[in-house]
Amino acid sequence: MSSMSHRLRWLPNAITITRLACLPVLLVMLLVADGPTYLPAAIFFAVLAFSDLVDGALARALNATSNFGRIADPLADRLLMAVGLIGVLAMGRFAWPGPLIILVRDALTIAGFIFLARAGLMMRIDFAGKVSSGLNMGVVAVGMAFAADYINWVFLAAVILSVLTFVNYVRIAVVRLRSPDLS
Repeated sequence: MSSMSHRLRWLPNAITITRLACLPVLLVMLLVADGPTYLPAAIFFAVLAFSDLVDGALARALNATSNFGRIADPLADRLLMAVGLIGVLAMGRFAWPGPLIILVRDALTIAGFIFLARAGLMMRIDFAGKVSSGLNMGVVAVGMAFAADYINWVFLAAVILSVLTFVNYVRIAVVRLRSPDLS
């Protein structure tokens, strides 16, 4: 590892911390929005969502993965989604069942991952979970900006994918919990 890479290893966690620090600003933007869409909030949400890709890529490139990052990064993602979903609910952009389903799914996933970690079983976000999270973030950002009917259908697909990935995590956890070595 080069000296420069070693000196930049703090950067992914700094991006995650910045994303967390920006969440109250995003929440205020969404709560004061006048109407079902608000382009400035959509852009800010999209930048915060994109920062997740950046910090992950940097962590891998700089070999800067850390226990803090393994906890803080997914937490920042879930909190970003929670703020975004609360915002689209407050703006009246999407009907309440969809955002509520994703919020409950995320809360149950976080609680389940913590419970399983305490039982000695470390769960990881799989490819389907990353696709689901990316779709959720993308459609929430687009939904904050535009009120086209097709966005509602894409949001419905994101909700369904969220439920399916949750069911898959439950299936994986059950199989692994039944395994004698909990690995």
